[in-house]
Amino acid sequence: MITPQANFMNRREEIQKALLSRSVGEVKFDPISCALYSVDASIFEVKPLGVVIPRSLEELVNLVNIAREYQVPLIPRGAATGITGGCLGRGIIVDFSVGFNSLLEIDIPNRRVICQPGLIQDHLNKALEPYGYRLGPDTSTGNRATIGGMVANNAAGSRSLRFGMMADHLQAVALLLSTGKLIEFGPLTLEEWRQKRTLQGIEGYLYSEAWRLKEEYSQEIQTHFPPIPRRVSGYRLDSLLETHAFNFSKLIAGSEGTLGILTQISLNIVPKIQHQGLCLIAFDDLNQAFEAVMPILSYSPLALEMIDDQIIRLGRESPSLRGKLDWLVGEPKALLIVEFDGANKDEVLEKVQRLQNTSIGQSRRLILDANDIKNVWTLRKSGLGILLSKRTYSRAVAFIEDLSIPPAQLAPFMKEFCALLKQNNKQAGIYGHAGAGCMHIRPYMDLREQSEIDLMRVMMQRVAELILHYGGALSGEHGDGLIRSWLNPVLYGETIMQAFRELKQAFDPYGLMNPGKIIPISDTLEHLRFDVSSNRAPFKTIQDFSAEGGFELAVDLCNGNGLCRKQEGVMCPSFQVTGEEKDSTRGRAQALRQIIHGQLPAETMTSQSLYEVMDLCISCKGCKTECPSQVDMAKMKSEFLFHYQEAHGYSLRTRLFGSIGKLNRALFPLKWIYNGLIQLKLFKMLQSLFGISPFRKLPKLAPEKFTTWLNSYRQPENMHSTLILFPDTFTEFHEPQVGQAAVRLFNRIGYRVIGIPWSCCQRPAISKGMLLEAKQGLTGLIEQLLPYLKKGIPLVGLEPSCISTLRDDLNGFTENGKEYSHLIYTFDEFLADAMSKNTITPTLKKNLSPPVECYVHGHCHQKSLTGMKPTETVLKAISGLHYHLIESGCCGMAGSFGYEKEHYAISMQMGEHRLFPAIRNIPKEAIIVANGFSCRNQIQDGTSRRAVHLAEFIEHWTTGHE
Repeated sequence: MITPQANFMNRREEIQKALLSRSVGEVKFDPISCALYSVDASIFEVKPLGVVIPRSLEELVNLVNIAREYQVPLIPRGAATGITGGCLGRGIIVDFSVGFNSLLEIDIPNRRVICQPGLIQDHLNKALEPYGYRLGPDTSTGNRATIGGMVANNAAGSRSLRFGMMADHLQAVALLLSTGKLIEFGPLTLEEWRQKRTLQGIEGYLYSEAWRLKEEYSQEIQTHFPPIPRRVSGYRLDSLLETHAFNFSKLIAGSEGTLGILTQISLNIVPKIQHQGLCLIAFDDLNQAFEAVMPILSYSPLALEMIDDQIIRLGRESPSLRGKLDWLVGEPKALLIVEFDGANKDEVLEKVQRLQNTSIGQSRRLILDANDIKNVWTLRKSGLGILLSKRTYSRAVAFIEDLSIPPAQLAPFMKEFCALLKQNNKQAGIYGHAGAGCMHIRPYMDLREQSEIDLMRVMMQRVAELILHYGGALSGEHGDGLIRSWLNPVLYGETIMQAFRELKQAFDPYGLMNPGKIIPISDTLEHLRFDVSSNRAPFKTIQDFSAEGGFELAVDLCNGNGLCRKQEGVMCPSFQVTGEEKDSTRGRAQALRQIIHGQLPAETMTSQSLYEVMDLCISCKGCKTECPSQVDMAKMKSEFLFHYQEAHGYSLRTRLFGSIGKLNRALFPLKWIYNGLIQLKLFKMLQSLFGISPFRKLPKLAPEKFTTWLNSYRQPENMHSTLILFPDTFTEFHEPQVGQAAVRLFNRIGYRVIGIPWSCCQRPAISKGMLLEAKQGLTGLIEQLLPYLKKGIPLVGLEPSCISTLRDDLNGFTENGKEYSHLIYTFDEFLADAMSKNTITPTLKKNLSPPVECYVHGHCHQKSLTGMKPTETVLKAISGLHYHLIESGCCGMAGSFGYEKEHYAISMQMGEHRLFPAIRNIPKEAIIVANGFSCRNQIQDGTSRRAVHLAEFIEHWTTGHE
């Protein structure tokens, strides 16, 4: 086999020019792009030569031809959710997630779909849902994993007991070889296979070589390929031994892009599961859980999964699972999740009860509610991210992560394995597909220490020996990649490795296709992400990052799992629109990592290239909750902006928006003049000169400030309690009616509202990186609030972003007042809390007649800080009200972001992603509720519908309708 020339890295500029001179798609060779694509969800980091994003077959063929000319490796990449380093390499990364992501055909009569490799698993299932079908394999990363990636590592998922692996569903593939030849592979009879051998050219040669490998290595294949439910290690040479038919696509499954590049995939689809139910079996001992696997399998479950006590404990602490673990009872050492399905609920109930009536485990609990079932699976699928959420460099490391053992041998194997862990003084998170014998095991290691790296290698060798002894495989799901390929000779022996090399040589004679995977180039663990020799540059921050373990660990918390690439929820609204890696939390964190660890120059921290990576982060805080590792990119962005602007200066627009409260206060005496000016066309032109989009309407100033009204408003006597209503900038100067409604409502339920002078929470300054001003302003504000908080008087805010600042961002600037965060509430949170304590008198319950329809959009910080449960609690208390939570992410306005000229278009695209279409489908007579001032303005601009604050809605509808 020809090995790619080692000097291609020295011909970087020449290769880049060649790519730019021909149509190959988008070419990215800049340092930041290379940094972004140098990681996946593994422990490796390999900087590529460059990145190409093709959008057509012609561009892809051109790329392959140039790569062959310059002997540059090609590394296909989807969402990069793999944990083995399979999509990392020194050559050119080929990103299929942007331009090769179409569903080409749905063929229901033949139960088949045809798609491109970049199509996301959940997007395929969503398209199939109206027909009652779905893809069989269902990986835990389905909301971002691509079909091409799933084929590359022969993915399976939790229900492989029924649906098997991707190879079992492949009908045909189109494969582009390093020769530039595109070949379609599909099912053949043995006679058709013989005929294919007579073809001229590369296609006939491949079929002939496959036949030769079958004949020559048949005995060795039967000896060294264990008959287990889940095996991904090595090439699937055992598929050559089919006695009645042959399908080359099944050989290509699990080949990790080392044989060629997938351009089109044809898949079987399966009917959707009609009804399902769970039996949760708790164990006080881990070994007992493994011993119960075979008895449970006799009941023919759809799935049999396991999670250990570490995942259970960390899950309870995880913000991403807040409100989703009410079904979890006790503190079991291990929990087996057993799923059954049926044609109807009665059939499912009968199956689940059969298992419940046994004596297996310490307790058995039925879960039949659809929402509870969903939440159980959410915990199981979050296992990986949860284990990586600990704020320490002793991480749950994936190096023996998905070993596969015959289920009947799982208990004795795990007993020996746990003894090995104990012998090496290591703990591990343990979870996985117990019914299929495929376990995800992640020992805690600190890979900054050479001794830990040495121990990892020793443990891998010892575990490989154990696997051989029990007839298993190194990988049952995720493949070999960089982490396990070097152990394939141990698992298969030299004869089979020679067969692997001959197969690779036949398909890839130039050695360009993802080299180093399956067939190792080296037997050393190179390119570890936490290089013990890396230069960790100290970085002095304005904000205190001690809660995150320091700025370095705050960045390193990103483990690369790519959940930020999903299309639902709040996290990464910009990525949801652009699909660009640089616009994901992972991309931004990786760019910062490269600087902190000295792999990019320190001056990159204040560079324009990093600014472009951070620019579209709108500080929604979704990552702090939805990312299992709780990466706080909003906090890191504000820190970056400070240093960038200290180096390059602060624009006038930044100063204005960052001090918007002070600007409003200065303009307020001229409110009538200001309100008239902002409606003039000439003023729109002036807006544009200041970098403000002329398509935006600036909010008018109110006739009277909220605090002025409150100071003159006569509140009822004999209130049983008091509270402070925080006068945020928007309530104070633009919409005092929101504060007025809240005051009247609080009076009705027995609270006297204490008026305090207006003072900005500093959210605008923080968002704009004006951190010194923010620190000074927050210090003064807390001094103003402390006399009340020390007396136990609660502080309630109407604007969610203000409360998130005082409860969250404040900790990065001062310790003062931190102990009183429990007294700081969002409006809906305070009402819900008061209801739970029965301190609201009289009750809010009113009988609305006729019934009222209400649709609620949650502010990003509201969703991240408290979730929407408090809002639901309040709305449920109003009799006759029918409320609906709008399935939306970020509105896209994000404070001043949507007003900025260069951001206006993408701001509106964020709104169009989910929110605007949902609003347009709301009946005209229904009420729209949105607690964020920015959200209400974005809804108005994008849909011409008016939204109101929850305080306005409750006060109007519970007083105006008796």
